[in-house]
This record gives sequence, structure tokens and C-alpha cells, in this order.
Amino acid sequence: MANLFSKFGRADGPRSQEVNKGTVTPNTLVSFNSSLQQSFRFLLTIRGVDVAFITSVSRPSYTIATEDAKLLNWSFSYPTNITWEPISFSIREIFEGYSLQTVLGLFYKKLTDYSWNTPDFNAASVSVGNSVGLGYNKDLSKLSLKESLGDIMIQTLNTDGEAVETWRLHGAFITSVKPSQLSYDQDSLTSVDVTVKYDYATLEVANSSQQY
Repeated sequence: MANLFSKFGRADGPRSQEVNKGTVTPNTLVSFNSSLQQSFRFLLTIRGVDVAFITSVSRPSYTIATEDAKLLNWSFSYPTNITWEPISFSIREIFEGYSLQTVLGLFYKKLTDYSWNTPDFNAASVSVGNSVGLGYNKDLSKLSLKESLGDIMIQTLNTDGEAVETWRLHGAFITSVKPSQLSYDQDSLTSVDVTVKYDYATLEVANSSQQY
């Protein structure tokens, strides 16, 4: 039984002769040396955001809705549709160094540059370079919100920093931007929590030609 499992949870080969028969334990365990996946090894790639300041992100998940049907004295459940749940992530705010603007300012520009005007917007006079021309009221459309956000990719990494799993979100756009509260009672870092909705996600696994 020695060295079957290390402190990192590794299994070192077959042990069929060492497993009690007649129990729920499988009578054979064959595996190659590997390490357990840890939650802090990840990368979230978003246009304009430095990955070093993203502190957490939820991975894509889905729910399958069902509908019950009855036949005589029996009930059966049937799948009807699939819904991908929104993801959320948190970013620590920075104001100095190479950053050209604040994190909250970045997401506000993603909204105002592509998708939304303030109510006092003057469509008759908009400065473009050194000239003044006619403007337009932006349409809060899914296309404009998608373009403002850009592509989203979530990667989980192994101990060597290589991507093990890569999630790609399709049709993603921001639905909520929530800055942390300011207070004289604490000295914690400020952050911004962002919620993203998307149509569906695809998963690519390393060393596999199959896309899920």
C-alpha cells in the first residue's frame, strides 16, 4: 500500500491485488502521475484588462430545463432547453504605473464609446478630431455590447503554467458593473465586480483534439 497516494493526491499504478473484493471500491486503479487542480491557477483574458489584477472568476455552468409528462400512472421528465448561467469576475483597481485610466473608467468607456449616450447628448454637434460633425444616438444593442467587451477566454493552468482547460464564451456582453463600497472604516483595496451573460460556451482540453 506504500506510495499509492502522495500528499498531492497522486496515484502510482494498478493495485487490483490490494483492494478488498466485494466492496464499492473499484478493484483496479490505474493512473499516471499528476497533481490536483487548484483554484488559484487561472487566467481570464479580456480586452483592455491586465490579467494580473483579476482576483476571481466563475467558470461557465449550465442548467437543463425539463418538462414532466404523465402516461397513465407513470410520470416522465423530458429535457426542453439548456440555459448557460452568467459568470462574474472581480478586478482590483489600480491608478498608477502603466495604466492609462482606472479600471472602473475602462468599463464605463466600454459602455459609452459603443453602446450608450447620456440623456443630455447633443446629436447635432460632435467633435471628431479637429472638426465638428453630426453625431448619432447609440443603440443599446447586443452587437454593440459584444463589440465593446471583446472576446472572453478563461483558462485553468497546471503547475508549469500551461493551459489545461480553455473556456470560450460566445455572444458575451456585460450586464452588471458594481464597484466596491468606499469607507473611512477600512483600508482594503477597492475592486470592481462584473457580471457577464452569454449565449453558450465551448471547452477545449489540452492534449485533446475534441472540442466540448
